[in-house]
Amino acid sequence: MTEPDLRCATAPAPTGMPPGRWVDVGQVGTRYFETGSGEPVVFIYGGNFGMADGASSAYTWNLNLQALANAGYRAIAFDKLGQGETGNPLRDQDYTMQAVVDHAAAFLRALDLPPVHLVGHSRGGYAATRLTLQHPQLVRTLTIVNSGTLSPGVGTNEVVLCNPPHPRGSREAVRWVYENYSHDAGVVTDEWVDAVMRILALDKYRVTVAKMAGEGLGERVFLPELARQKRETLRWLDEGRLQRPVQIIWGYNDRTAVLERGMELFRAVSRHQRDALFSVINESGHFPFREHPAQFNALLARFFALHRVACDTDAVDAADAVGNA
Repeated sequence: MTEPDLRCATAPAPTGMPPGRWVDVGQVGTRYFETGSGEPVVFIYGGNFGMADGASSAYTWNLNLQALANAGYRAIAFDKLGQGETGNPLRDQDYTMQAVVDHAAAFLRALDLPPVHLVGHSRGGYAATRLTLQHPQLVRTLTIVNSGTLSPGVGTNEVVLCNPPHPRGSREAVRWVYENYSHDAGVVTDEWVDAVMRILALDKYRVTVAKMAGEGLGERVFLPELARQKRETLRWLDEGRLQRPVQIIWGYNDRTAVLERGMELFRAVSRHQRDALFSVINESGHFPFREHPAQFNALLARFFALHRVACDTDAVDAADAVGNA
């Protein structure tokens, strides 16, 4: 099946996002958004190919990009391989997390970015950590947000999200899933659901659903490779290979990736990396950057200011002002 070239589409940018841009990354058309100037901050959202009720995209960060631009950074969010409007993997054997990591690293190189402040949420937190371990020269700092995929232990997604409304992929089911991920269901706006439904309706996204579920790539390729790679990644953390400043941010009320798992991850990281921070955002579920964006943005800006190329007190003061904006 030939996928449409979405770069020809003229859909307006989602609210809170700058106009979309495109870059070829290893023959895969990749959509991204950027605003501001200064040291680059790159955001990687969660999820994976072919999720029937949660088609994530760079829109996930629409409450964060402009705030970081206002704090003096070049804020960038991109659609991951096979998600959002970015093209799908070219081969079935590339329906893996490693292919997502490789695509993300190639995206940073395609934009010719200096070392970036990398922010990853959930499965995007795993991808960001793996990228930092494999390509440390591309990364200045690493921020991990509510990553059950990365943290030691077993997640509870299957329990918390086990009975969504039917049919799968309906507007009702999508809203139910994101409300159950969140502490305050009221943060799941119509606009957020609209953004998910638009991706679910794309022909190229339906291809990923068919491959992951119908053709069994999820069970045969994606999940076994991720399990093997997670063991390797945690071993690398235990060996002290993560040599970049690390910040971990966790929603206190996340039922799918509970706080203790975040603490276990922090223990693993901080054992070898003294420059490590752990912040907890109260009354927040799996998406603290959407439930409490001002607090989250302030945590990012201050952490980045502490690690600017030439840190000065004015930069730190400006970062402190972000949360009060």
